Amino acid sequence: MTDREAARRSPRARRAAGPQARSAARARPERGPSDHALARTVQRFTVALRCGGVVAAAIAAGIGGGAGISRAWQLGVLAVLAAWSVLFTATALRRGLSFPLVAGDSAVVALVLLAQERYIPEAAAVDETTWAIMLASTAVYVALLALRPLAALPPVALVIAAYVAGAPAVTSQVRVLIVQTVAVAAIMELLRRGGRRADAIVADRDRDRRRALVEAARRADERHHRAQMHDSVLATLTMVASGALRAGSPGLERGAREGLEVLEEFAAPASGDGPPVDVAARLRAVAADSGIEVAVSGPGRTPVMVPEPVAHALAGAAGEALRNAARHAGTGRAALRVAAGDGTVTVEVADAGRGFDPGRVPAGRHGIARSIRQRMAAAGGGVTVRSRPGEGTRVVLRWPGG
Repeated sequence: MTDREAARRSPRARRAAGPQARSAARARPERGPSDHALARTVQRFTVALRCGGVVAAAIAAGIGGGAGISRAWQLGVLAVLAAWSVLFTATALRRGLSFPLVAGDSAVVALVLLAQERYIPEAAAVDETTWAIMLASTAVYVALLALRPLAALPPVALVIAAYVAGAPAVTSQVRVLIVQTVAVAAIMELLRRGGRRADAIVADRDRDRRRALVEAARRADERHHRAQMHDSVLATLTMVASGALRAGSPGLERGAREGLEVLEEFAAPASGDGPPVDVAARLRAVAADSGIEVAVSGPGRTPVMVPEPVAHALAGAAGEALRNAARHAGTGRAALRVAAGDGTVTVEVADAGRGFDPGRVPAGRHGIARSIRQRMAAAGGGVTVRSRPGEGTRVVLRWPGG
């Protein structure tokens, strides 16, 4: 299916998807840069919180009184917490803060809290100086930092219930845990909402910038087509009409061939409308039609989607670079590499031919200046040309430029 067919079918396909697809898209919003940054910060902080909480509990247990408790139980509980902290850290750093990991943390702490009578003196519970409250608080923080409020509610409720059930005496510290829960949940929700608003502002700005780049690329492409019509097609027709070229002459054949290429390209100019297109597929087609042997590498069959005018500019500039290689490199071979990532597309055309000195290109030669540099600049891209006599040529196209 061609790009134009895809453009015609896509609105129909979107209508056929109906409200279910739209509601599913709303239910699974794409994570923005702020979400990723917050997740990385929370990951490091929760690991430090889990390990620091266990260290603080061990210090408090060591300096606290031991009347009426089992030191063996106390050492065993601290050993279990230390082992869990190591496992929690390794899993969080390798796989992230998933719900099972956070729920497991709450479950481990809840089991430890249920046995408070064996390692927490009753006097410490009455005086509200028990270090068990530190364990409960860290578990509450870990759950609320790592998970959304609704997802964090069951693990937090489990920890609070275990603290109340296992305390050796009635304590008011449960109110502290509830206040902590409400405060941290509110702060994290404000941070996430603020980040989403910032991401939306940045995304709108980027969309406006890209829309302007696409419109500029469309206008520049029209100017380029008009210039090519004047330079090649009309020039050839004028020479034929004046009798400067005889029928069957090599110059006429070459001019007619170049004129046909311009007319074919002009017959389907980039419109700037419709969905993005796969520039990688267009570049493979350009390489196949270049008339020389081109080794294409890049994303394989993975599509590289860009706006239509941008794909037109990249394909046109790469095609001009390949035509230059066919005419001037003297090798009959070239390489074309496509790369995409972080919103940037890079196309590299290289040959190991005779090369040239870019500073000595005649002013009347418009292949690089107009067909490559101006075309990419109008599309919001950039071009780098590296060549030396005897060392080949390398043309790198980038979009967006920078």
